[in-house]
Amino acid sequence: GSFYAREMLAVRGEGRIDPELQAEAREVHRAWDIGVRDDTTIWWFQVVGGQVYILDCYSANGVGVDHYAEVIEARAKENGWIGGDDFVPHDAKVKEWGTGKTRVETMQSHGLKPTVVPQAGLLDGINAARLTLPRCVFHDRCEAGIAALEQYRREWDDEKKAFKANPLHDWTSHYADAFRY
Repeated sequence: GSFYAREMLAVRGEGRIDPELQAEAREVHRAWDIGVRDDTTIWWFQVVGGQVYILDCYSANGVGVDHYAEVIEARAKENGWIGGDDFVPHDAKVKEWGTGKTRVETMQSHGLKPTVVPQAGLLDGINAARLTLPRCVFHDRCEAGIAALEQYRREWDDEKKAFKANPLHDWTSHYADAFRY
């Protein structure tokens, strides 16, 4: 039932979780899953040659963009990271009720650099992530995100005694969705 079981076994088996992983002296980008009534999750990453350095991840809920902008700034200072782009889902272009601004506009007002990811189907995105994972090296501070990718799974259909095509929506799906973007 797990979407990324084989790929994540290889990540662990090949020693691609590295507590010494350091960013290169170039931009560190972020991929977001923006929650409205649930978790917002962010991955920090950098593409270096043929590899993808997964440097950090963070998830919270019940807070605004200002909170995430502060977390991003603090981690950049702490690690000496150069700020990159913020890859956000297509729905970030939707206007919010209260402000009349889109999430993209709100992010920009906090000094972030949102780039809307082209809309792709869920299963296409999962396949793209499967193809990306063999190129990934994770810092061990990403343990919560790594665990989420390992446990991200299909929903079980008790009547049919089989897994559905769609993923189970739980704590793992926010990390997995952000990773997919």
